[in-house]
Amino acid sequence: MKIRRLFITLGVACIAGAGLLPHTTHAEDTVIDRPKIGIVMANFDDNFLILLREAASREARRRGWKPVFADARGDVKLQNSAISKLVTVDRVAALVVRPVDSNGTAEATETARMAGVPIVYFNLRPGEPTGRGAAYVGSDNLEAGRLQGEYVAKRLNGKGNIAIIEGPPGEDAMQRTLGVKRAISRFEGIRVVAEEVGNWRRDQGLEIMKRWLADKRDINAVVANNDEMAIGAIIALRKAGKDPQSLLIAGVDATPDALAQMVKGAIGATVLQDAKGQGGGAVDLAIRMKSGEVGLPDRIDVPFKLVTPDNYKEFMAY
Repeated sequence: MKIRRLFITLGVACIAGAGLLPHTTHAEDTVIDRPKIGIVMANFDDNFLILLREAASREARRRGWKPVFADARGDVKLQNSAISKLVTVDRVAALVVRPVDSNGTAEATETARMAGVPIVYFNLRPGEPTGRGAAYVGSDNLEAGRLQGEYVAKRLNGKGNIAIIEGPPGEDAMQRTLGVKRAISRFEGIRVVAEEVGNWRRDQGLEIMKRWLADKRDINAVVANNDEMAIGAIIALRKAGKDPQSLLIAGVDATPDALAQMVKGAIGATVLQDAKGQGGGAVDLAIRMKSGEVGLPDRIDVPFKLVTPDNYKEFMAY
């Protein structure tokens, strides 16, 4: 009998080891008596989204909840499937979701509403109206672009050529670029001479800047929709033997990597996107919704803050 039990135990272990049993990433799997909150991310390998995920996880643990993570790997269908599993199999009591795409959230919202599970989107707005158990915590991307554009135009004394490295097609990148253009439109001497999509990626920002350098574009400032693409432009300049300080480079997010480049004088400005305010705020709102608290907002705005060489030290330990 003991031998038979041993074989059964080994057989189950082998099946699990082969990946044949379903598995969800649970934080602290040994703790089973706490309420669970699903933290669903568009990607696990994006620098800013990592900061968001960590902020959400810290707030959940601080409040005595158990985080259960899901990585959509940039796929809307995979994200919807993960949310369905979190609700039906993992039995989470609440959800916070950074969507892959604003236009791909309707199914997840309906899944959560049907199950009576509050769902709070963060950092990227859902495409459908909030309310009825759904909410949003995030920032106004138009404002991020405005802060960038005004600062760059003033630093250039109202005259110069700007190149813009954009995020992928979607509301957040579109709004940041629009904010830049509206801000610089008040300065007759400022022109946008180049625009390319860098998909939030450092390597693509590098390649775009390499092309602009090879084409000998007359550029005085590079405005990127995020810090990763701005850092890519800096790397391209260094590889070309050029001093990054020869151009004014601006990003968005105020990531640790970007602030390190500001210390070196390579980044002239960035805009703090408050990962703690968004990630932690989304978890706080989801927990309060689950508790039945009345009068809660279905949208919370987290302000952007301009970060420059004059004030960056305030944000080094943020």
